[in-house]
Amino acid sequence: MTGDPEVAPRSPTLRDGFDPVRYERIIVGIRSASGRLTVARRAIITTLLRAASHITAEDVANTVAGEYPEVHLSTVYRTLDALERLGVIDHVHLGHGRAVYHLVDDPHQHLVCEQCGGVIEVPDATFGALADQLEKEFKFKIRPHHFALLGRCEACRALRDDSTPDSLMRPKW
Repeated sequence: MTGDPEVAPRSPTLRDGFDPVRYERIIVGIRSASGRLTVARRAIITTLLRAASHITAEDVANTVAGEYPEVHLSTVYRTLDALERLGVIDHVHLGHGRAVYHLVDDPHQHLVCEQCGGVIEVPDATFGALADQLEKEFKFKIRPHHFALLGRCEACRALRDDSTPDSLMRPKW
């Protein structure tokens, strides 16, 4: 580490591990992009590193506030935007809920079951052939990280009566 203060957020959405090598790699990336390394940025990166799954901006803010009460909610939102512009984090919409955040150094796509809400992370390359086909045939470059692909997981499909048309199985939002 470079002597930077390590943030130790407390939240039920966090796991116990902290990867200092990954943290340092992210910090070096920010510096190489001429990004500033503020307390809020360090705290948010640490929170995302320790997150057990994708977390909302509110989850990030609550965790950061537990350790750094001087970091205001508006600062967290501005910092999330800045880190996204720097290419450090990405947000994704997993269905109809709030956007969630994750670090981009772990590239993956999301499949969300519209019945149970389960999220399956799949390798980034999973949509590679589709992306190539859409760009070739329609001159359209997709950005699959932003939205999840909705469908039905194996367990929910197994519970379904096969005589029920798919149109009647849509969630009642």
